[in-house]
Amino acid sequence: MKHAAFIQEGDGSQLKKKVEEWIEENRDNILEIVDIEYEENGNVYYATITYLD
Repeated sequence: MKHAAFIQEGDGSQLKKKVEEWIEENRDNILEIVDIEYEENGNVYYATITYLD
């Protein structure tokens, strides 16, 4: 399993778009997306993709 992580400060409005773009750009190398987790800590937003390649 591998992970890709993304961080955004502020309102986090672009984080889901960044995750979707990364998945689309790497679609040929991803066998399966195991999980996508979103977290918030104050005004910092995190996304972690767990996937098999």
